[in-house]
Amino acid sequence: MGNCTYRIGFFKHEVSGSGPAKVAKIVAMVIMGMLGLAVLALLFGIFVKLLWNALMPVVFGLPLISFWQAVGLVVLAHIFFGGDHSHHYERSGKRKKSPDDGSFHREMERDYMEFWRQEGREAFGDWMKKENGCGSPEE
Repeated sequence: MGNCTYRIGFFKHEVSGSGPAKVAKIVAMVIMGMLGLAVLALLFGIFVKLLWNALMPVVFGLPLISFWQAVGLVVLAHIFFGGDHSHHYERSGKRKKSPDDGSFHREMERDYMEFWRQEGREAFGDWMKKENGCGSPEE
């Protein structure tokens, strides 16, 4: 077993060693990512608390807040103003419509389904191995 590169989002990660060693390295990367996110959340909560307590009581006469209240405000603001951005382009009316009113997309979907029926999962698995730099599909 040699080296293998896995894509996670936009990032490529080189993982070498045997199967259990690869799994251990991936688990370690996930744990480090979660710890990093926890540290960022802690720092962001402290930042919001300090910013609120420095400005809001003086400017608007509002009370001081605790760390957990600051975290709650961030979550509440995200619910109210952040929300789900996956369909933002559709809600904003900026979605570009094709002149053929979707027939191109229906044709592509039909072609894809035909390919999937003819070639199946095996071809997709071979392609994924090639894309991830894991060598030949026979490995």
